[in-house]
Amino acid sequence: MRMKKRLFEIVKLVEKDKFVIDVGTDHGLVPLYLAKNGISKKILATDISKNSLDKLNSEVFDQYRHIIKTKVTDGFKEIKSEKNQIAIIAGMGANTIIDILEDSVQFVKRLDYLIIQSNINNELLRRYLIEADFSIVKDFIVVENNKYYDIIKVIAKKSDINYDLSDFYFGKENIESKNEILKEKLEKEYKKNLKFRENIINKSKDRDGLNRIDERIKAIKEVYKKWS
Repeated sequence: MRMKKRLFEIVKLVEKDKFVIDVGTDHGLVPLYLAKNGISKKILATDISKNSLDKLNSEVFDQYRHIIKTKVTDGFKEIKSEKNQIAIIAGMGANTIIDILEDSVQFVKRLDYLIIQSNINNELLRRYLIEADFSIVKDFIVVENNKYYDIIKVIAKKSDINYDLSDFYFGKENIESKNEILKEKLEKEYKKNLKFRENIINKSKDRDGLNRIDERIKAIKEVYKKWS
């Protein structure tokens, strides 16, 4: 089975014999990998799309049917809390992920841990997690097909670590380790956002858009200051 790099980095964070809930499983690549490689013996793959789960069910060989179960549901709704349980939420936007967590926050806080990969607005996601009394225990960036993905592992424990603007935007762990992929990303982001800023000033009256870009540029400069 060919795994996308970002998904492979996610499954590497899954400890052996955990009960894995894969929220928004889509084609079920993560559950299939976990089952076929003997990492998990109990997996619940969920999606709001019955068609997606039907495709997954057609891919599950008979020897894995006792391992991988599927459920049409939204987020964690109608899922029973059990021991040794973790969850993966990948491939969605930050606002969608936040809504899923907020809708079932008590359930989520009973999980051993949660692995998250958002496609956009990771600063919003990190800020939500810290304000909702989660601790970020792993936070790193990967690049795949010239796109950058942040992978975050959290536990339900109030963090005693202070986060500033750049930490929310780019991840404290990435900044402190001077991650080479982050360096590459920031160089591109800085140039791109300066261009966006110029276009808004010259062609648009969208001050909200300008404020968001200015905040991102400020966060990038903050990282460079830490590294200097």
